[in-house]
Amino acid sequence: MLRLHQLFFRQTALLFLLVFLIGAALGYVLLRQMEIGTHETMLRHTLLVLEKDLQALPPDAFARRIRQIRRETGIRVTVIGSDGRVLFESDRSPTGMENHAERPEVHRAVASGWGVSVRHSHTLDQDLLYVAHRSGKRILRLAYSLAEIRSQLLNLWLKALLFLGAVLGILFGLSLRMHRSIDRDVETIRMSLDRLLRKEFDRNSPPVRCCLEFSEIADLIRKVSKKLAKRERQKAKYTRKLKTLTQRQSDIISAISHEFKNPVAAIMGYAQSIRETDEIAPHIEQRFLEKIHANAEKISLMIDRLALAIKLENRSFSPRKSLFDLETVVRSVRETLLQKYPDRTIRLECVPVTLEADRDMIEHVLINLTENALKYSEDTVTIRCMPDRLEVIDAGIGIDAEDLEKITKRFYRVERLSWNNSIGVGLYIVKYILKLHDTELEIQSRSGEGSVFGFSLKTMRIGEGRGDANA
Repeated sequence: MLRLHQLFFRQTALLFLLVFLIGAALGYVLLRQMEIGTHETMLRHTLLVLEKDLQALPPDAFARRIRQIRRETGIRVTVIGSDGRVLFESDRSPTGMENHAERPEVHRAVASGWGVSVRHSHTLDQDLLYVAHRSGKRILRLAYSLAEIRSQLLNLWLKALLFLGAVLGILFGLSLRMHRSIDRDVETIRMSLDRLLRKEFDRNSPPVRCCLEFSEIADLIRKVSKKLAKRERQKAKYTRKLKTLTQRQSDIISAISHEFKNPVAAIMGYAQSIRETDEIAPHIEQRFLEKIHANAEKISLMIDRLALAIKLENRSFSPRKSLFDLETVVRSVRETLLQKYPDRTIRLECVPVTLEADRDMIEHVLINLTENALKYSEDTVTIRCMPDRLEVIDAGIGIDAEDLEKITKRFYRVERLSWNNSIGVGLYIVKYILKLHDTELEIQSRSGEGSVFGFSLKTMRIGEGRGDANA
């Protein structure tokens, strides 16, 4: 199967050849008719002039005059009587010549005044153009050789062919140029489609200059390429989101599996000991039950935190704000944690501050920050409430610099602190709750020197008082 540019080139070449051949044939016929018509007109005019000339001459001077015209113009002159007898002939003596009454041109001249014919002369053995005119009782006839006409015709025809050939050559050159342009643009379109198949959407194709149709096709390809590029980016975006969601699910499952393993194993171990021991001392049994209860509380706490983290992630949790006294909440948090950590000391340094916020959320933040301080330090933990800021201060093991920016991310746990059965969502929840209250968690820590976790109260504060409370 031929390509478009090859088909175009072959058909154009064939068309030019046909045009050239038909033009040559038609040109020859038309030029021949034009030449014969031109010479016929010329002979008619010469006849009229000759008639006037002969009328002024005596009969004995006719022969000399018509021979002179023959020499000067190359035109054969014949004077014929009304009966068809040849009276004078420029090429030979009229004696012995046949009667011309039945010659076509003579017959027509007798009938209508003028007669024209193109025929072969047996006398001269050549084709001639005859024009005859009746003048009184005689007929004047002029004959011109078709060989002369053909010579002039051939010369004119060759010039016309050269001109037609030049025009067709120019058109052929333009056709060849268009052929190359079509070839180039088709190749450009093919490469553009090939790039689409290879998903190379961002590469720009060269412009198409051949014709409007190709330009429209190229524009459509560019539009399709842009749409496919956009869809590919959306697909990549959705794929990343799907991978992120899959990774999140994997992280959640991994964290739950890892962190639930120890308390579940402890519960199973203590329960199995109680079940398999026939006679167990009451105080030992009570201690085992307390261990089972403590691990069950750990599981419950982790489930609650995980549920809260999922709610925050799904944007399905919003604060229910109310007015409350911050110091009251701080004291409640201290009492709750001292029941869990009776051997520890929590010092309060607070001034009266009234906040407009979600009390349960702020309490959750304080519990999380304070319990973290208790877990990762052995000295006193301080909760400091200032008019526009709250801080939880410990003198514990601190946090390495490379972990400071990551510690508030979901499911992130510092490797050396992974023993504490945390699923890594505590500080993530704190950060998100504070974000809901238009503030943010600020951490100051150095490894081995302790940490300060704090946040601004400016966006939540309603009023402030003066005073100190220490415990």
